[in-house]
Amino acid sequence: MDDIKNVNPEGLAEDGLDEPEGNEPKIYDADYVKKLKAEAKEYRQSKAALKKEYEEVKAKLDALEAEKLSDAEKKELKIKEYESQLAELSKRAKEKEIDNLILKSVVGKNFVDIDTVSLLIKKELEAEEEINDKTVAKIVDNLIKSKPFLVASTSANPSDGNFPKNKQENKTANQMLAEILRSRK
Repeated sequence: MDDIKNVNPEGLAEDGLDEPEGNEPKIYDADYVKKLKAEAKEYRQSKAALKKEYEEVKAKLDALEAEKLSDAEKKELKIKEYESQLAELSKRAKEKEIDNLILKSVVGKNFVDIDTVSLLIKKELEAEEEINDKTVAKIVDNLIKSKPFLVASTSANPSDGNFPKNKQENKTANQMLAEILRSRK
């Protein structure tokens, strides 16, 4: 790899000695390939050794920095860590509260896909400052008006056929006969 040749944009060597001839594959001798493999192995091993050394030095540096910190600074770091955990827990609690408000508002509305509706409502709630029952209910009503395909229809049933059915009480034959006789009198 010590002899580096200058190559022009067409891929031809500038010294003119190494011009490719057609589409013939280049052939390398076994010694050259072994040399390249050994060199690549050496590079990989040195890279791994450097990475290991870097990790060791980084660990030592972190340990030294930790020793330099006073008790007050250590407590301050712990406080920052606890504050970040508290913020994460508060965020999750707020998300759960919003999920519960959404679930409470969509129950009984006969939506086809509750997950989709929940995502659409959450998207609308991002713009709201105050999130409460009324806000979520208003968004649900707007969603029903703007996207009626999300609500399952209760009026049409494939088993109804083409004829409307009269919704009468289930009466026995004797009851129906008694009604007919009363109406004739």
